[in-house]
Amino acid sequence: NISGILNGLQVGYDKRVRPNYGGIPVQIQVSMGIITISSLSEVTMDFTLDVYFRQFWTDDRLSFQRQRGVEILSVSTEYLRNMWVPDTFFPNEKTAYLHTVTTSNEFVRIRHDGEITRSMRITITASCPMNLKYFPLDSQLCPIEIESFGFTTNEIWYKWVDSPKAVSIFPEVELPQFQVMGYRKREYSYSLTTGNYSRLACDIQFVRSMGYYLIQIYIPSSLIVVISWVSFWINRNASPARVSLGVTTVLTMTTLMSSTNAQLPKISYVKSIDIYLGTCFVMVFASLLEYAAVGYIAKRIEMRKKRYQNLQKLAEQRR
Repeated sequence: NISGILNGLQVGYDKRVRPNYGGIPVQIQVSMGIITISSLSEVTMDFTLDVYFRQFWTDDRLSFQRQRGVEILSVSTEYLRNMWVPDTFFPNEKTAYLHTVTTSNEFVRIRHDGEITRSMRITITASCPMNLKYFPLDSQLCPIEIESFGFTTNEIWYKWVDSPKAVSIFPEVELPQFQVMGYRKREYSYSLTTGNYSRLACDIQFVRSMGYYLIQIYIPSSLIVVISWVSFWINRNASPARVSLGVTTVLTMTTLMSSTNAQLPKISYVKSIDIYLGTCFVMVFASLLEYAAVGYIAKRIEMRKKRYQNLQKLAEQRR
């Protein structure tokens, strides 16, 4: 009688009190399966991922006598209202929600020895502080942090499941501008004014793909520099052609630099792409200044020639 077992578990059970109250801390084992990573933004410094989040702990008060065919009870999530669950949260999350279509995407399983399994599908947008010094040749390390909101290390201790698949990334996970290179797991104690808290962290490493920036920025800016050099082979007397070519290349480089920085946060340090585009801009601007310098020098040479010719005429007249 499954209903009788579930009703019997509630006799004398107080969901307001954690298991082993006053004794050793409750050990919460955690595993996580990353289904998708939908975005990674440099502007807002965050990333969004869809995960299967699983927690395992033991509550001896929910143990029952083992019977044939009744070793694990798979119960509705409504039963969570009648039992103690850890107050797990993600310290670095910006927004998160549990999927509820067509029903709440979570389940609870109770083993005969009191081991509880809780799994849920959630979408998390977490902060990811980025260093863009080497952009777009950079790699980023984005963490997902897991912690109890109210229970200190004296009451709850988190640890990753002792398995190589404690954190798994589905092979379908792809991003248009990044490659997921791997992850690392961490377990540590975090100190706050209210006490020490057990915290888990999963750091996911992303490496930026160069294809987009190579096609959209590096190759066009290199070609603009080469085009500006064409003015060196144009006759210096063809002022309209040389001036229009120089001004056009300068304005094109300015537009390219502005559009590139418009897609990035307003940071105070110099990025790798700033150095490259700045060098290209200096070379294009220098080709325009070269024509001005050549025109000025040619004018001075012409004035000297005229002065010399006038002096020759004066000398002939005096003879």
